[in-house]
Amino acid sequence: MIADASEKDEQLVASLGADIIVRRGEDVAARFRDHFPDGVNGLADGAVLNERVIAAVHNGGAFTSVRGFLGTPQRDIRFTATLVGSYVQKWQLLDRLRQQVEAGDIMLRVAEVYPPERAAEAHRRLEAGGTRGRLTIAF
Repeated sequence: MIADASEKDEQLVASLGADIIVRRGEDVAARFRDHFPDGVNGLADGAVLNERVIAAVHNGGAFTSVRGFLGTPQRDIRFTATLVGSYVQKWQLLDRLRQQVEAGDIMLRVAEVYPPERAAEAHRRLEAGGTRGRLTIAF
């Protein structure tokens, strides 16, 4: 598995199982292609890099991203969006994720937990960018 990471996160990404780690930046797609000259079969963009990483996918490959980004049709790439909201009613899948977290199979990276009365602060922090981990509102 190949992944991108900031310098601060390289060790964490390696501990999560990445075989190859490339430095994040404007030329990240070229760095992927240094290792896979024909492009990768599929790319899951959880860092919201969007257009900056599409070039890393080979013709006819697959690209999925969070926050609804679907990409511009090109090179027969299959674009999909991975949206948390589409899983709201899928209790069995959500419970399976809970079980995986509790068993230590999945690691959650939580930057900070906010009480509901500080939700606006959490949203401002998220919009500012640069958060390492997820912001959580605990009810």
